[in-house]
Amino acid sequence: MIKTKLPVLFIKNHEIFPYSDIKIEFSDSNYKRIITLGESVYDGCCFIIHQKSDDNFENLNTINLGVIARIKLKIEMPNGNMRVTLRGLKRAIIHNIHEEDSLYEVEVSVINQEEIDPIEEIAMSRSLYKEIDKYVKETATNDFAEIKDIHDIDKLTDIVASLLPLDRNRKLKYLKEISPVKRLKMLLDDIEYELSIIDIERQIDIKVNNKIDESQKEFYLREKLNVIKDELHENITDLEELEGRIQKLDAPDAIKNRLNTEINRFKSCTVNSPESGIIRNYIDVLLNLPWNISSAENFDLERIHDVLENSHFGLEETKSRIIEHIMVKLYTNRENVPILCLVGPPGVGKTSIARSIAEALNLKCVKISVGGVNDEAEIIGHRRTYVGAAPGRIMSSIEKVGVNNPVFIIDEVDKMTKDFKGDPVSALLEVLDKGQNKRFVDHFIDEEFDLSKVMFILTANYIDLVPSELRDRLEIIEIPSYTEYEKIKIAKEHIIPKLKEEYRIKNEEFNLNSKTITNIIRYYTHESGVRELERILDKIYRKLVVSKIENKAILDPNKKLEAILGIHKYQINQNTRNNKGVVTGLSYTPYGGDIVKVEVISYPGDGNIKVTGQVGDIMEESIKVAFDYIKGNYKNFGLNIDEIRHNDFHIHIPSNAIKKDGPSGGITITTAILSYLKNVIITNVISMSGEITLTGKILKVGGIKEKLIAALNNNISVIYMPLANRDEIEELEYIYKNKLEINYIDNYQELYDILIAP
Repeated sequence: MIKTKLPVLFIKNHEIFPYSDIKIEFSDSNYKRIITLGESVYDGCCFIIHQKSDDNFENLNTINLGVIARIKLKIEMPNGNMRVTLRGLKRAIIHNIHEEDSLYEVEVSVINQEEIDPIEEIAMSRSLYKEIDKYVKETATNDFAEIKDIHDIDKLTDIVASLLPLDRNRKLKYLKEISPVKRLKMLLDDIEYELSIIDIERQIDIKVNNKIDESQKEFYLREKLNVIKDELHENITDLEELEGRIQKLDAPDAIKNRLNTEINRFKSCTVNSPESGIIRNYIDVLLNLPWNISSAENFDLERIHDVLENSHFGLEETKSRIIEHIMVKLYTNRENVPILCLVGPPGVGKTSIARSIAEALNLKCVKISVGGVNDEAEIIGHRRTYVGAAPGRIMSSIEKVGVNNPVFIIDEVDKMTKDFKGDPVSALLEVLDKGQNKRFVDHFIDEEFDLSKVMFILTANYIDLVPSELRDRLEIIEIPSYTEYEKIKIAKEHIIPKLKEEYRIKNEEFNLNSKTITNIIRYYTHESGVRELERILDKIYRKLVVSKIENKAILDPNKKLEAILGIHKYQINQNTRNNKGVVTGLSYTPYGGDIVKVEVISYPGDGNIKVTGQVGDIMEESIKVAFDYIKGNYKNFGLNIDEIRHNDFHIHIPSNAIKKDGPSGGITITTAILSYLKNVIITNVISMSGEITLTGKILKVGGIKEKLIAALNNNISVIYMPLANRDEIEELEYIYKNKLEINYIDNYQELYDILIAP
């Protein structure tokens, strides 16, 4: 007996017989997952269990029989449902049932067919065919045309049972009956029973017709009309309901006129017409949009301030700018107020701040992510001529939130892509531009919708990657990385109290001290925000709860942190010792500040430059500028130009194959090359950041706070920064005071004279 593993599909309102096809439409996500799993992993097969009304997942062990089915066709419907055509194959016996993540898998074996004498089989099939012929003549049906010349009674009985108009309980009895001979006898009885009912109905009709005279014809016709109306009651009621909703709809006259036109088209369609479903879906979308429905906004400045203070620790400048922006927008009612764009590393709270803004203003909030979107139809919808057309994500979200003035968060705008499929950035401009979005037209809806009341808030990890055409329309608010002190305060005042409430742990039962939290931050997280910190604290409290439930000894993280979290994942000091040609630079990444080592060597060649270490286009340009600057000033640096011309240079920037790019590595690269050529070692306690021009001018750079934190975390004591960044750096003195020596340079010659010149 060969056993097969298959995913289970529970069917309540249909019956699937071997050798027969059936079409079913699913809306439940679990059913869709099972179909997809069966199609991709189980050779297109699944196992059908026919449930009764009193069946549930807990008593599945009492079910021992089902049908193996093959997925012939799968179609994703415009309304989100999945339509599937299934072909019944064989009955099978269940041996074991496994459940994981709300999905069931069974081990089954196909039931061997009962051996029947060929002559007896032909005789039995002929008897059944005679009864079927009688039934076909009496009912004038064509349903049994497909069973001609089938003498295998196992197959024949299953096909006939699926075609007969029997109630569900009777059909389930056929499915549970393994013996084809017994099924054949059941069919002969059922067909005879159906024929007797048809005969009785005919006799009743004859008697009734004989009694109806001319005076009763009108009554009869009226009663027949009433019956027809009762049968069509659902459709009539549906149309009446739609017309009533249109009359009550608070929308512009143009929208109501469009809806009335679509209703008339819907009435003219037949029930089975494909266009009927498309029109109905379009009508539902128009009716569900909040054309004139708005939330009442809150103008209480004190409440706005309190909500932001209670939801986020620190970020004082960010909060101040947000409050200024909101109040100016609300009180002046200016239309062309720039749209907020919150920029910062992952985990610093960009999305949660946006949600707090919505809470402070008493507005509903909706969020979409446009990271990786490369099709403009994702933003502005598909035209209704396309199969599976739907509104874009903007209008779908407005429909879902139910008001026309929500706080609308558009996440990851720096990760949008542009290719041959379309230009989603241009489509997003149409949504955000106050001059256009009053009359925004989604391709699917094909009518104007006013988006000017929506408060759009964008988020990005790296401002340089935000498309330039978007940037000049945005009010950029940078959310910096958290310092170690800020992370400790956030953990104590926000994360830990929330976890204690969630896991029902009292203060006297357990408390993490500041030293333990500091060790977690230093040795188990490597981030700018607090997302990973929150996950690790959650892990600690989960383990505490499990130990408490199992009555095991509770490990105290304050004493045995490694026993709970394992060995250290990160080392706070990764700034290794430098040799000649190696310089420590400061960089900004989407995850916060970091150090980067620039390594240079040379060997005989033709003056070529080789660059490795996943370096981006901007940094490659910095390398070329650095080399040309050195060549152009070789006399000032006391270099032999022939040594540069007749050697190849290899520049490597190691960092775990992570791509490195950005306009802040120029002076680090220049210093590394000169360190190698002049045979001077730049100690690893010195670091720098700044871009260089061909004239040696040092340009302003970004990510200052993150770079200062990176310097502190890597035991750096002296850093060199562009003079243009002086004011910004001095505002952050609270971070580095008495810990860092900061020197400001305006021209590279100054740095050369300090670090390299003899």
